[in-house]
Parts: sequence; C-alpha cells; structure tokens
Amino acid sequence: MKNILVPTDFSACATHAMDLGFAFAEFYDAKLHFYNCIDLPNGWDEMTEEQKNEFPDSQQLIKNVNVMFESWKSRAKRDGIRLEIVISSGNFIKELERKVIEKKADFVVMGSHGTSGKNEYFIGSNTQKAVRKLHVPVFVIKNPLKEYAFKNVVFASNFDADEKVAFLKFLDFIKWFTPETIHLLAINVSDWFKQPSFLMREAMKDFKALCPDFNCKSHFYRDFSVDAGIRHFAEDIDADLIVISNHKRHPLKRLFSGSSVEALVNHCDTPILSIDFEEEKVKVYS
Repeated sequence: MKNILVPTDFSACATHAMDLGFAFAEFYDAKLHFYNCIDLPNGWDEMTEEQKNEFPDSQQLIKNVNVMFESWKSRAKRDGIRLEIVISSGNFIKELERKVIEKKADFVVMGSHGTSGKNEYFIGSNTQKAVRKLHVPVFVIKNPLKEYAFKNVVFASNFDADEKVAFLKFLDFIKWFTPETIHLLAINVSDWFKQPSFLMREAMKDFKALCPDFNCKSHFYRDFSVDAGIRHFAEDIDADLIVISNHKRHPLKRLFSGSSVEALVNHCDTPILSIDFEEEKVKVYS
C-alpha cells in the first residue's frame, strides 16, 4: 500500500476516517491524500487571479477548507506522515474517480452516515456510490475505533474460484494486524449460492488452504438476505471487521437484487472492507 486517499466533508464519520487514514499511513509507511470537493464556479482552475477576485465567496470557501485542514497538516508533520491536501470542485464521485487515478491511490478510506428508504437505492450515500464506482479497496467506517486492531474478522463470499484473488488481497491487508480468527462465511439464501452444501464446504477448504498461517473457521449461516446474514453473523461473533469482494459486479443483477456491499455500507455499524481492483493488474490464480 503506497497511496491512501481519504475523501472528507469534515463530518463526524469523515473525521473518523481521517484518523484511520493516519493509522494506516503510519502502519504501511504510505503517503496520505486528504481530498475535499467543494462548489466553485465553472472553469475556476483556468481563471486568472483577477477573475477569481470577482468571486469573493468562493475564495473564502477555499480559505475555510484550508483552515479546516491545518490541524491535520500539523499532525502529519508531528508524526512524520507524508500528507497531501487535495481540493477540487465538480461532481464528487466523478472527481473522486479522477483523484484515485491521478494520485495512484491503491486504498480509499471513507466515513459513512448510511441512508435508508428509496433514497438508499436510487440515490444512495456518497460512500455507497464510491464502493459501486471505484476499482480499489474501500474501507468504510461509521464510528471511531477503540483500537486499530482487527482480531475477529469475517470474510463473506460465495467462494467461487474467481473470488480467490480478492481473498488473497484481503490476506495481504490483514496479515499486518495478526488477526486471531478469520471467519469464512457463506450465507445460505436461495439466490446467493445454489451448490449442494458438500460442494460449498469443499470450496471453502480451498480458501482455507490459502491461509495456513491463520486460524480460519468456516460457517454456513441462513438468513433472508445476504447483507442481513452477514450483519447478523458479525453481531453474533462481535466481529471487528467485515470483508466482502465487490469485484465482477453485474449492473443488471444489481438492478433487480440489489448490492450486498452497498446494503452493508448503509445498514452495518461494523467497519467494512470492500475489495475491488482493476482486472488487468492481477494475476490469475488456479
């Protein structure tokens, strides 16, 4: 992990994400990028200083944002963290996608308020849109963490062969935190996996074989939906982190059945790591 991007609107949950971004940057010796998207006149970056002076409210807005970042700059200097402040205007999600590419971000940390009702599905929170659009791992947090340790971790999957790459990426992330237990979780609902249970158990054995240095346990959990099953299981075992692959999403499938990851982002208080990546950047594992 070399570049960590943390979008912020300075809300409480975004501040929790900024704190976590510092912890990850220190842990991985990565560069930290704090990003804020504000509303500026069209063509602001191409304007001369004289033209910008015609928009005193916009100039004041930029000053206010920079003031908000001052304490974080001081903290980075004190702790020896490489920090870059990025401010731009425009559509947040489009700009976020652009910044992930520009800054070569390989990890994003975001706070989430969650949302509910029809707005949850048709509009959704910015975090929900981010996990839908970004092809990098996105770590979602709603509440401050008491400690930056992930001892009891859930990896939820249908355990298809093409999920192994996401699982290996998860192991590369979590190994630094020396988890006590990794729970391999399959949710038994009619539309998530249709294999006989003995085939699913064999598939889960293949995943366990990829992590011989960890204490892995396999679980089948029955519930009325995937996201509800993951949430309920995580609550039952008091999980520190939920990890789920968000790779190979199918837009038409989402339209009719929804997205388990997006539902988790909205409804779950446990931190969530959504694993996604650019296909051409990975090896094929058999």
